[in-house]
Amino acid sequence: MPTLVLVRHGKADTPLGLQDIARPLTERGRADAAAAGRWLSEHVAAPDLLVTSPSRRTEETTARLLDAWCVEPSIVDEERVYEASVGDLLRLVRGLDTDRPESVVVLVGHNPGLSDLLEALTGEVQQLRTCGVAVLDVAGEWADADTTSCTLRAAHTARA
Repeated sequence: MPTLVLVRHGKADTPLGLQDIARPLTERGRADAAAAGRWLSEHVAAPDLLVTSPSRRTEETTARLLDAWCVEPSIVDEERVYEASVGDLLRLVRGLDTDRPESVVVLVGHNPGLSDLLEALTGEVQQLRTCGVAVLDVAGEWADADTTSCTLRAAHTARA
């Protein structure tokens, strides 16, 4: 059974004059992202694929997740994840193609898209906070991921 892990990026800074996509993590955001990585390394198998938004804050979050997991999966910077609607994210998930049927895919992105995706796939209404993690069991193939076709295995909000 495939596993989809949704991770909302860590708390981001809002410096004046900086475009949204270039916003870095705050010190707390970096610490929380490392804590999320530690939690994931204890509760979820190492990922086969990591898909991230191209924003600076998601890339910084991704680096800290991988530090804790001590693995180097395939990483895809996916522009569709930045400012994505739930429809965009559903299409992305349905288009995943991994070699192993029990594959683990991590999606690092933003709200409201990730929380909306969580609700669409599981029927569970839950707002992912910064460094929020949701672990979903996917029934069947990635292409079959549809409304309430997944089960929420675990949810966690990392705080250092």
